[in-house]
Amino acid sequence: MRGLTGLLIAAGLGLAGALCNWMYLESLATSEVRLGFIGVKPDVRLNVGDIFKADHFEPVEIPRSRVGNLQDAAPLWSAREAVIGLRANKPYAGGEIVLRQDLATPTQQDLASMLAEDEIARWVPIDPRAVIPEQINPGDLVSFETPQPIAVPASPMGETPSPAAREVIGPFRVLAVGARRERPNIQQARGRSSGPENTITIAVRMPDGKMEQRAVKLFDAVRAAGSQGVYVLLHSAKES
Repeated sequence: MRGLTGLLIAAGLGLAGALCNWMYLESLATSEVRLGFIGVKPDVRLNVGDIFKADHFEPVEIPRSRVGNLQDAAPLWSAREAVIGLRANKPYAGGEIVLRQDLATPTQQDLASMLAEDEIARWVPIDPRAVIPEQINPGDLVSFETPQPIAVPASPMGETPSPAAREVIGPFRVLAVGARRERPNIQQARGRSSGPENTITIAVRMPDGKMEQRAVKLFDAVRAAGSQGVYVLLHSAKES
């Protein structure tokens, strides 16, 4: 009888110890600093090429002690502004954490895969004195302000000639700015050097194998101006 009592006491003490240990771990997990990562909401479905929007994401918080190497592989929730506006390079079924490798800069072949069957890529020279390229990103919509090719009569001696008329042509979808196919802050975070950004790569539609009329007007105007850089007008992201 005395032995049975001892076993019951030992079992009770073990159970109490396990309970205390569980309560300690729970309190530690609750009080421990957590890191937030960028998670795609469970009800969000994204295809390749879809633009990331703020309401696609929710924070996924993990205790620091359990993060492991995830911090090296995934951007933190605090860096989500650098992800918003990028295009998905893989499909998302919802519930995933966004990884840095999924935000990699597309290769040249990937640029071609971003075009529809009736689209081509064309390069437009821009005026670096009147444009801030860092404020333009792939996926944006832009129009171009070009000199209008009209005949201007010679001005009488001593009179100031009238400024050339200008025309706004667009919008076009931006594929790249210079060689950059990502936002400047992401480029810097990846340690990539920034090259000249005096051209913009745009997507041009080719319905029935013929270039769309606005693109014909744009490149005619660029040629008429001696391929000098043109002005750029940036459209609202709500139009994308």
